[in-house]
Amino acid sequence: MGLTTSACSTVVTCAFWRSSERGRHNGQSCKVRRKTMRVPYSWLMEYLKADVDPEKLGHVLTMGGLEVEEIRDFTSEDGKFNDQILITSATSNRGDLLSMIGVARHAAALLRAEWQMPSINMGLLGEPVGGGVDARADNLHIELADADADACPRYSGLVVDGVSVGDSPDWMAHRLEAAGMRPIANLVDCTNYVMLELGQPLHGFDYNLLQGGHIIVRLATEGEQILTLDKQWRVMTSRDLLITDPAGPAAIAGVMGGADTEMTWKTKKVLLESAHFDATTIRKTSLRLGLSSEASYRFERIVDPAGTLRALARVAGLIIETAGGGVEGNAVDACAREFAPLRVPLRPEKCNAVLGTDIAPSDMARSLEALGCEVEETNAEAFAVAVPTFRPDVEREIDLIEEVAIVTGYENIPTTVPGKLTQSGRLTSAQRFERRARQALRSAGLNESISYSMISPKDLDRMGYPQDAPERNMLPLASPMIAEQSHMRSTLLPSMLQAAEYNQHQRVEAVRLYEVANVFIPRAEGALPHEQLRAAGIIMGPYWSSRWNMPEQALLPDFFTIKGILEQLVAALGVQGVSYRATAHPACHPGQCAAVQLGDEQIGIIGKVSAAVCDAYDLANEAFVFEINLRALLDAACAYATYRQVPRFPAALRDIAIVVDDTPRNTCAALTSAIQEAGGEQLSSVEVFDLYADASRLGEGKKQLAFSLSFRTPQGTLTDEQVDELVDGIVSHLRTTMGAELRS
Repeated sequence: MGLTTSACSTVVTCAFWRSSERGRHNGQSCKVRRKTMRVPYSWLMEYLKADVDPEKLGHVLTMGGLEVEEIRDFTSEDGKFNDQILITSATSNRGDLLSMIGVARHAAALLRAEWQMPSINMGLLGEPVGGGVDARADNLHIELADADADACPRYSGLVVDGVSVGDSPDWMAHRLEAAGMRPIANLVDCTNYVMLELGQPLHGFDYNLLQGGHIIVRLATEGEQILTLDKQWRVMTSRDLLITDPAGPAAIAGVMGGADTEMTWKTKKVLLESAHFDATTIRKTSLRLGLSSEASYRFERIVDPAGTLRALARVAGLIIETAGGGVEGNAVDACAREFAPLRVPLRPEKCNAVLGTDIAPSDMARSLEALGCEVEETNAEAFAVAVPTFRPDVEREIDLIEEVAIVTGYENIPTTVPGKLTQSGRLTSAQRFERRARQALRSAGLNESISYSMISPKDLDRMGYPQDAPERNMLPLASPMIAEQSHMRSTLLPSMLQAAEYNQHQRVEAVRLYEVANVFIPRAEGALPHEQLRAAGIIMGPYWSSRWNMPEQALLPDFFTIKGILEQLVAALGVQGVSYRATAHPACHPGQCAAVQLGDEQIGIIGKVSAAVCDAYDLANEAFVFEINLRALLDAACAYATYRQVPRFPAALRDIAIVVDDTPRNTCAALTSAIQEAGGEQLSSVEVFDLYADASRLGEGKKQLAFSLSFRTPQGTLTDEQVDELVDGIVSHLRTTMGAELRS
């Protein structure tokens, strides 16, 4: 059985048990890709020479770009050690802040204080043996495959012989425990300790299990397999980096060690690895295999390529201190290229112009030097700044300006108005129309919902979409975080129904929601999807906010409520030519679904959610939804309303009730169109105000619609005889074209 090292990513059994005062255990877990780092206050203050309490330190670090999410009290398992822990969260480009030394250096710059490195005996390395990509000493040969030098530009190794595996001293075990890593045994604990201290991941091999002390760093061959520390066979691709010996793979570089060369309780001779791996290569392998560790987390954020030998010396000293033994031979350092500091110019005048400050050039230089930069004044107008190798995120002048701002303190930079503004920013026409659309939906009583852009094919199953439905043509994610969010959505309706389901489970009776967001429609392979802006809404439960003096049946929405909301949206945008026709939709109730037409193009649907879909989403009340292509509406929107002069003469009003066959042909829209056609220019408006169906009174298959007609002419007031003649003409036209009868 083997030891768990910092390169592991799953629970691995360990042959060594800690003494009973710390509790027995047989492994450690680092399954989850960490997004925070635990910084023990007492450990950090060993390197930071400042009189600052944890609360103030947390505030200073947060203002300086390293967020301290909280400060926790800590007590070790054996009860002998107490501390306070700063829970920090660094941005993905600040790998230098994933170590005690990195945090101490950053804090010292912000506090204008001193900091120090731990005591490191570089003499333990002897005279490091170089030799480019092929470096060898008497007991160690390291070879970087020429074609793979970009994936591993530096690999350093050191052999320590005569070690005795056992418990780590309390001080080390307590610090590791406080930092969130369970102590295992001295060899492993030393590598983990140095990784947390210096930020350089390390790995230990049982030297006697390596063939000929020969390390070869190369890309895997397609389909090559390795048995990893968790006793799982991993199939590699040609893009994965391996640490091998002449016999085969020994570790997955930067991710997980191999079972064939792991350290055990019998280990007496150790090969220590300290390397610099390409961040992209490690991240792709880690994601593909689903393996994440403290080591891979740091390699993905770029580890200082100049720190490999320093970390080897530090860990060798700790191993000799805690496990005995001694260094055998010299360190071997295979390096494919030099890692010189990047030189970036900085103009103090430009820095002050960007920040709106009046910082002296000497203060700028001191700020950068406190962060580890070397500043040289090339002329009166510019500095030449040598950026240390542990700061690969600093590449341009604007990056240096940001560092000056951080050390100066954002709270110390005055608020100023930028000068020389020639014009102010304005919303585009499309943005103004989109805001108007959102406002119209809010005015209709809907609340905005914001949901994930990813759904699952199972959501379409719940909604009853057939397998050949166009909505099932969705863009799959290469690496979905969860199975429920595996595809980019092609419709907003699942998100609306999920929101209604969630609200109902929270006992929210009245649900009135809308969302404006893109859907993603795949194109040809390799091309980016088409992103179409849509609006969707759902209402369920009581629609009115005030129920006083209202009959129960009037409280609940119906098909015409959701249609009215959409009509409000269309009116707010000033869009002409929108109509509705009966249609069918997998998620909607038969006979209560309509297609929304803009001219001859269908741009959406409205309808009542079917009982089957309500059951699938556990909705107790009737629900009504709409979804439209908002981009099409915005393109047809009118910015200004057309002025119409106030009529000089009053209108003549008439109400008529028409009885027609209840067929798909005799829709309200068709009847309204026929009335407008027969009424001519003197008919100014038509509104339906009642729908009635009763077989005993009207006859089987009949329905009655009541319309309010308004007649008006600019020449004068219409007489009753003129209006009656117009009404008779309308009724006659309806009888002839649609088989309608006037009900008296």
